[in-house]
Amino acid sequence: MKKSWLAMLAFLTVLAGCSSGSDSSDSSPANSESTSKTNSAGTTTLKILTHWDAANSKAYLDQVKAYEQIHPNVKIELQNVPFGELLKKITVSNISGEGADIYHIYSAWLPELTSSQSIDPAAGDYLADIQAGYGQNIQDSVSIDGKIYGYPTELTAYALNYNKRLFEEAGIAAPPKTWDELLDYAKRLTKIENGQIVQQGFGVITGWDSGTVHPFLTLLHSNGGNFLAADGKAAELDSPQALQTFELYSQLIDSQSTNREMSPANASTTGAYMNNFELEKTAMIIMANWWKSSLQATMGDKYANVATAPIPVGPSGTDSVSVFYSWLYSVSSHSKNKEEAWKFLQWVNSPEAEGKSSVQGDWLLSQGIIPSRSSDQEANREALGDDFMKTYIELLHQAKPFPIVKGASEITTALQKKIEGLIFSASSPEDASKGAVAEINSILGR
Repeated sequence: MKKSWLAMLAFLTVLAGCSSGSDSSDSSPANSESTSKTNSAGTTTLKILTHWDAANSKAYLDQVKAYEQIHPNVKIELQNVPFGELLKKITVSNISGEGADIYHIYSAWLPELTSSQSIDPAAGDYLADIQAGYGQNIQDSVSIDGKIYGYPTELTAYALNYNKRLFEEAGIAAPPKTWDELLDYAKRLTKIENGQIVQQGFGVITGWDSGTVHPFLTLLHSNGGNFLAADGKAAELDSPQALQTFELYSQLIDSQSTNREMSPANASTTGAYMNNFELEKTAMIIMANWWKSSLQATMGDKYANVATAPIPVGPSGTDSVSVFYSWLYSVSSHSKNKEEAWKFLQWVNSPEAEGKSSVQGDWLLSQGIIPSRSSDQEANREALGDDFMKTYIELLHQAKPFPIVKGASEITTALQKKIEGLIFSASSPEDASKGAVAEINSILGR
């Protein structure tokens, strides 16, 4: 056990690319002193726009009450919208001039938000704090054109999630390592009653762009394929490896190992796909680490049946390769409280004391999310090595980042529609492959 923890810590250190510099004690919550710019009522209200649900929002506000105690003339307010509406809300609020001070954004949106001058880059002490506290690869994931656009908040990767009890009932001893095993196990784990699939061997997600696309990309990467060319200017979804990935989906649907009626997601990125896994009607699904807390809360004692494993390797692949993305806090270019916003972000992301996690790190870990700050990873190495999270940590070692290119949201939606067309039998693997390339190349070529 000791060797495994040392190896885990060593990996996290490499992943974060820890700087030789340390966090200044002056930036810790206990020592954060500032004078707020106040409005006519004597209070500055910092508005943060997010996509969190009510429970996570309450937990966050409970955590940041300490900042309001240190700075009694500052109040923190959350504005929540579903994930599917978040980018639109940012765009509309900027046009109206009535937006939030801080946006919690998906890194793939950086090209659009920076080109529209919606967010400000980090500068001065805040830039130095980010450069000292986060690994280079993580800084890169929140950067564009050489500028860092905020505080990284979380790392999200994808892994195979499966139900151990259902595997045992089907006489399967271990999760699939290859696509052949995935197809075989999915059939054996499927139950059909009166012509209806009541338990699916492998679940997919529809109705949510990232939830549809990211699992597909993990299978593509694990089959030796790529989403985009190295220069980010063209799609590579017409490669033999990509065609095999589209064909895998068809095989799962045609063999009735996947029930598309169990796949929908809603605007809050929950829905039938999640409910069916929680109700133990889905034996396997590729999903992100952040749903851990939801599984624990909903499944109760049955959560003990949940396990994670690497992505099965395809016939043209050699390694299990996941996809990862990051989120960040950015300050609105239109905010009237920019300095106070940056001061708050530094506070919430700084260690509470030497060897301790930050408020942000504690909040992320409570949700099963991997924090991106080096000191948070080190302070929480035990929690990051539990039976659920350790697979995600291991997969991050060679996971591919979702590309940060202009039009990232559009190309995600374009691929989503082609995958869903395949799932609902509206197109063939060949048509999905060719159609995805044509649409994505058109978007990238603008």
